Amino acid sequence: MKYILNENIALRSWRLVPFAYYIKGVRRAQKLSAGDFLLLLSCDGKTEQDPEQDCIRRFSELGLIRPAKSGETLSDWQKARFCDNRYMPGVNWSITGKCNYNCKHCFMARDNEKMMKEFSWEEMLAALDEFDKCGIQTIELTGGEPMLHPHFMDLVREISRRGMDIDVILTNGAFLTPEILREIKALGFNPLFKISFDGLTHHDWMRGVEGAEQKTLEAIDMCVAEGARTGVQICIHKYNLDTLFDTVKLIAEKGVKWIRVIRTSESPRWAENAPDASLGIEEYYDVSIDILTRYAKTGLKAELILWQFADYYPSCSGYRFVPVDCSGDRERDMRRPTCVGARGSMAISSEGQVSPCNQMSGYFSKNGFDIGNIKNGVQPLLQESRYMDTITLSCGKVGENKLCSVCKYFGYCLGGCRAIALAFTNDFLAADPSKCVFYSKGYYQKARKAFDKAGEECGRKFVCVTPIEEFEKEMLL
Repeated sequence: MKYILNENIALRSWRLVPFAYYIKGVRRAQKLSAGDFLLLLSCDGKTEQDPEQDCIRRFSELGLIRPAKSGETLSDWQKARFCDNRYMPGVNWSITGKCNYNCKHCFMARDNEKMMKEFSWEEMLAALDEFDKCGIQTIELTGGEPMLHPHFMDLVREISRRGMDIDVILTNGAFLTPEILREIKALGFNPLFKISFDGLTHHDWMRGVEGAEQKTLEAIDMCVAEGARTGVQICIHKYNLDTLFDTVKLIAEKGVKWIRVIRTSESPRWAENAPDASLGIEEYYDVSIDILTRYAKTGLKAELILWQFADYYPSCSGYRFVPVDCSGDRERDMRRPTCVGARGSMAISSEGQVSPCNQMSGYFSKNGFDIGNIKNGVQPLLQESRYMDTITLSCGKVGENKLCSVCKYFGYCLGGCRAIALAFTNDFLAADPSKCVFYSKGYYQKARKAFDKAGEECGRKFVCVTPIEEFEKEMLL
C-alpha cells in the first residue's frame, strides 16, 4: 500500500536539527529520529509500504500520514527541504514604517512618515523566497500599521499560496473590515489580531487622532463577532491609570482571548511628548499586582499579561511570574539563549534591518547598530553572522557582568530581559534592573500575598504555577 503525508505535514532539515517536520498552524517544528525521517520521506504517494509496520501504524494514528489515493502527490510545501542554515521557525516582519496614527510614544508616528520606509512588492516576494529557502514557516505582520501597505492583502494571499502561515497581525484596527477578516480566514489563516488600545477616555490623546477610541472599540467588536482570535495591547503610563481597570474589564467582557498591559518606556519621542509620564519600575509592579488581583476576582475569561511581571490564566486560576525564568536545571539554563523568543522569531524592520526583537529595533537604528539586513539575503544571517551570535548568546555570558555574577537570584532570572537591560543601561550584557527590583524589593512575596487575599475575598483559590520548588523554598522562608 502507498502512503502519503497528510496535507498539514511538511518535512524539513536544518543545520543542527537535521530531522524534523512542521504541522501547519503550529509555529515550531517537531524533531524526529533519523529512521522516522527516512520513513516519512518515503510516504510520497509513490512508494509501497507494509501497512503492518509498527511505524506506519504509529504515524497513521498520529495523523502524520494516510493511505494515498491513485496518482496523489505531495505539494511543493510538503516536500522535504534541506536548509543550509540554523533553524528559525518564524519572523516578526514590519512591512511598513508608515502609520495613519500619530502616537505620542512611537517613532513610526504619522508626522515622521517621510523618514519611514516600506518594502516594495518585489522586495516582499524576494523576502518570501528567502524565508522559503531557510525553512521559515510562520510570519507575524506588523508595522507601522501593516494594513496601510498597498499590498497588504496581496502579501497575505501570497503567503497562503506558498503554504506558509500567519499567526499574528499587529494593527490599530482602523482598516479592518468584515470582508478582510473573512478572506483571511478563507485563505486558511487563524491569526491573533493584536489591537492597540490605550484606555477609555485616553486613547485619542495617545494616538493623536480624534475618534480613534471609538474606531478601535468597533474593530475589537468586529473581530470577536467574526470569530477571529482577538487580543488587545494596552500601553500604560501615569496619565491613564485612572481608567485602567475599567478598560481591562470592558475589553475582557467583549470576549477577547488575550490582554497584554505594557509599561510605556522612555523612548525619545515619549520623553518629548509626555515628560515624567512613564511609571517607575516599582510603580509599574504595584499597579500590576493591583490590576491582576482585581481582575482575577471578576471571573472573566481573557488571559491577562502584565508585561515582564506576571501572567494570569483564568482557565486554571493560575498565575506565573516572568522574572522566574529558569527550568531548574542550572547547567542547561546557563547554555540556553538569553531570550527564547528572539531565538524563535527574526525581528525585521521596515528597512530590512534585523534585531533580536522589535523592542530593540528603534535603539539599534538610533545608535547605528547593524547586525544584518534581509535585503542582502536571509540565509547568511542564519549561518555564521553577527545576528546569529547575538540571538544565541548564552545566559551564562550575561551572568559574567558585575551585578549578576554575585547575585544569588541570577540562577532564577538568568539576567532578565535584554531589551530592558539595553534601554536602562545601554549595555546588552548588563543586568535587567526590573528583575533586580523584583527580587530585592520582595515583589514575589507581595504578589503571592495579594493573590491569597483576593482568593479569600472571592471564595476561590489562585494557584502560583511558577514551577521551581527550590525557588519556592528560598523565597518563602
